[in-house]
Amino acid sequence: MSMNLRHAAALALVGLRASIRVARHHTKEIAIALVLAVVAAIAIDRYYKWERSEMMQNNRKAVATLTTFDESGSAVEQGTGFFITNNGVLVTAYHVLKGAATIRAHLPSGAYYAFKEIRAADEKADIAVLQFDATDTPSVRALGDSDNLRVGDEVYAIGTPSGLEGTVSTGTISNPVQEVAERSYIQFTASISPGSSGGGLFDEDGEVIGITAAVVAAPNAENLNLAVPINTYRTVLTGTAGQITRESPELYYSLGNLADNKEHWDEAIDDYQKAIALDPNYLNAYSGLGGDYFEKRQFDLEVANYLKVTELDPKDADSFYWLGTAYEDTGNFNDAVAAYVTALKIEPDHMMALHDLAILYLAEGKVDEAKELLPRISNLNPGWGNKLALLVKRIK
Repeated sequence: MSMNLRHAAALALVGLRASIRVARHHTKEIAIALVLAVVAAIAIDRYYKWERSEMMQNNRKAVATLTTFDESGSAVEQGTGFFITNNGVLVTAYHVLKGAATIRAHLPSGAYYAFKEIRAADEKADIAVLQFDATDTPSVRALGDSDNLRVGDEVYAIGTPSGLEGTVSTGTISNPVQEVAERSYIQFTASISPGSSGGGLFDEDGEVIGITAAVVAAPNAENLNLAVPINTYRTVLTGTAGQITRESPELYYSLGNLADNKEHWDEAIDDYQKAIALDPNYLNAYSGLGGDYFEKRQFDLEVANYLKVTELDPKDADSFYWLGTAYEDTGNFNDAVAAYVTALKIEPDHMMALHDLAILYLAEGKVDEAKELLPRISNLNPGWGNKLALLVKRIK
C-alpha cells in the first residue's frame, strides 16, 4: 500500500516549526534546513495531488455504462457498474438488472462488452456481480474497507447520470452508517442522479468503499445520496448468494484486498496465492503480492511478482513502472532503468517513470541522459523540471 503522503507533508511541516524554534542558535544551518523542509513539504503535497488525480483517471476508465435489454431487444434501463478485475468481472446494483434479459457494458474508451453470466447476486443487499465476455478490461485500483469511514472523509463518485459517461463528483461522508428502510448505507454529499446506480464511491486513496444507489430510499428524502458499503459485497460473496463464487480467484482476490486495507499482509498474501492457485494467470493477484512483499521488505519476491505482471500484460506502462521500483528496492539499478525505459516506450508521458529514470541517471552520473528527459518532465510538471534542472547544474 502506498505511503500516506499527506501525513508525510504534515511531518515535514512539524520539522519546519521545530527548526524555527532553534533557528536563532544555528542561523546558517537552520536556514538551509528550512528551505529543504519547505521544498519537501511542497513536493510531497504536489505529488499527493498528482497521484490522486492519476488514481481518479484510472478508476474512471474502469467504470462502465450498463444498458439492459428485454427479450425483444428493446432497451429497458441505463445504469452503471465498475470492473474489479481485468477479465470482465463487474460489480453493480442489483436493481439495475430488474426486467433485463441481457446487458451490455460500455467504457469511456469506446469498448463494448457482452454479458456472459451472473456470478453472484443479492436483491436485499442490492448487489450483483456480473461476468462479461472480456479478457482486457481495466479495473478499479482496489476494494477499500467501508468499516473505517469517518464523518468528513473526502470521497468521489463516478457514474453515468442521465447517460453522461465517466461523470465524477466530489464530496464528503455525511454518515458512515445510515439506516434507511431497514438497510445500512453510506450517506455522502457527492451528487448522484438516475443512471448513476451501481457506480463506484471512492475514498481519497482511490479505493472503492461503496456502490452508489441513485434512488430515493426514504419518504420525502431530497438530495439523500446513498451507497451500499463495499464490505457488504464481501458478505454477498461469502454468503448463500455467493455460492457460485466460492473457490473462485475473484473471491480470494477481493478478500486479499480487504486484508490489505487492514494491513494484514500475511493474510492478504495467502488470499492472493489461493487466487493464483485457481488461475495461474490472474494478473491482479500477482500485483497484490508485489505490494505485500514490499510491505514485508521481501524485495526479491516483490520483483518476482511484478515481473510476472509484466509478462502477463506487456503493454501496461504502470506494471513496468512498479517493476522498476521493485528493482530499485533490491539495488538492481540497471534493470530498474530498463523497466522505466520500457514503461516510457508504452506511455511516453508516464510522469513517475520519467522522474525516477532521471533520478537514476543522475545517481549513475549519466547527466546527458537525464538532460534529455528534462523537456518532457518540465512540460508535464514544471516544478519537478526545475528541481531536476538544478540537480543537473550542480552535478556538472
